[in-house]
Amino acid sequence: MKSFAVVSSLLLLGAATAQEVQSKPFELIIESAKKSYNGQQLSACHTGAAIESLCLAGNSGTHFYLNTTKGEEAPIKGSGLPGTLVWNLPIGNEPTPVSEPMSFSVDPSTNVAMPLFMPSYSEQQVTFGSDNLLGIYRYYDDTVTPPSDDKVSVLRNWYVCETNYSGYQYSTLNWVLGDAKAKPQNPSCVKVQVKRKFI
Repeated sequence: MKSFAVVSSLLLLGAATAQEVQSKPFELIIESAKKSYNGQQLSACHTGAAIESLCLAGNSGTHFYLNTTKGEEAPIKGSGLPGTLVWNLPIGNEPTPVSEPMSFSVDPSTNVAMPLFMPSYSEQQVTFGSDNLLGIYRYYDDTVTPPSDDKVSVLRNWYVCETNYSGYQYSTLNWVLGDAKAKPQNPSCVKVQVKRKFI
């Protein structure tokens, strides 16, 4: 019991002393072989009460940020720091917006997961490479037997798909679950890359 209290205290102390650093604002731009998608910016679009998805928005995208932890190192030498992708939700006349982290909405009936921004805690981290392309670190590989967790890599399983979330139908950015060979079951999905451009 005493050791549990000590461990709990250390975890709380670690959480309290971890300093979050928010990046400068940036835009997210689609790169795609599909000409009508290529060069379009992404915008946080209303998908529910204080819930936003990432929609194609032509030249009128919104600003995003990457929250990282001070002192953290990249798991792959020369790669980007892991962090939380956030969008700052303006609240009425309040001077300070609410920082909404991105997490994935996962439905067991599909392998296409939708990134959503909501005012809640998210453990989902992303990274930007030296080429400013958005990716997610892969720490676990169950395509081999036994499953392995000793090699870190970066996945970029981004697609733009026609989606329907709680009645909101948009062309949105999505993530296909699985390894780099995974294919979306949604037939409207088009493979894309997502590039960061600082404002």
